Amino acid sequence: MPLEKSIFDLATPVLLLDLSTAERNIQQAADYVQDKPVRLRPHFKNHKCVPLAKRQLAAGGCVGMTTATVEEAAVLVGAGVDDILIANQIVGAAKINRLVQLANQATVRAVVDSADNADPIAEAARNSGAEFGALVEIDIGSNRCGVAPGASTVDMVHYLLDCQGIRFDGLHAYHGHAVNKLDATEREQLARDSMQLAIDTRRQIESAGIACPILSGAGASTYRVVAEMDGVDELQIGTYVTMDWSYKQRAPEFDLALTVLASVIGTRPDQLVLDVGVKGVAHEYGPPQILDHPEFEVIRFLAEEHTVVSAPHHQLQVGDRLHVVPSHACMTCNLHRQMVVREGETIRDVWPISARGYDLNAYEQ
Repeated sequence: MPLEKSIFDLATPVLLLDLSTAERNIQQAADYVQDKPVRLRPHFKNHKCVPLAKRQLAAGGCVGMTTATVEEAAVLVGAGVDDILIANQIVGAAKINRLVQLANQATVRAVVDSADNADPIAEAARNSGAEFGALVEIDIGSNRCGVAPGASTVDMVHYLLDCQGIRFDGLHAYHGHAVNKLDATEREQLARDSMQLAIDTRRQIESAGIACPILSGAGASTYRVVAEMDGVDELQIGTYVTMDWSYKQRAPEFDLALTVLASVIGTRPDQLVLDVGVKGVAHEYGPPQILDHPEFEVIRFLAEEHTVVSAPHHQLQVGDRLHVVPSHACMTCNLHRQMVVREGETIRDVWPISARGYDLNAYEQ
């Protein structure tokens, strides 16, 4: 694609990243931890884009990256990133074998929460002649995966210590039930109370004479309160780079960098139709918003390729372009193969979203 051209020359819908805004978000997070003992471990699942990940790492304050999948980790390892935590349970021979292969190329860890989860990883590690670093996931209120805090986690740690092939490297604790609370006071108190369960469990482990090098967790709307808690080492913040309108309500210090440029394909009095729908903009937390005209309201969005917008007294015509802001940036990035990097209206680069989906060939036995 020719660079230095206008974004308005592009076919729509197209995913756009405002580079100066994204870089400002990245630097703000890096600066925040600069004088603190806690470090960043940004979550790659937000954008799945290697050039953005490398900018996060280069900004400082980072110990490595977080991923949600083995596939995301493989893309980062292939790009030279050497410290990755997969914040997920890895199950199944194909994925476990690939996980251990990656761990032989870089520092790649994953989380475990049961013997059924840990034993196959340990066996694969032994067969490869290596030792795999694992974090025990604690369920601190999300009611998803994880071991109950306290004695149950201590028992799981003891199990890993006796599990040849696995090295206990610490704890993972994510309070997903807290990060989406709109009320800041409620969100911060819930995050603090939840993470304290993990810190107290860490102290129990250490009191038993067991080293617990890492406690990793938090999110982009709770990182400030968690960063002030003694006993937390890593902040797994993600959406702060791109932002979306939903997370912007919870982390207003970061700015919107991600939009989808759409074209007006139909007009009526007080109404517009855009050429993007749920195949181009994720809607888990609500319909998109119109950046150029905050007074406009999306009134129908569940079509695959259409969005209907209430636009009182609009003066727009067919062919005009609008910036659409998603409610969920992570899923929106996953819907696109590339993002167009812009400065204002000028195209500066095109970056692949290289970790979307799965490469089935990579998992062949």
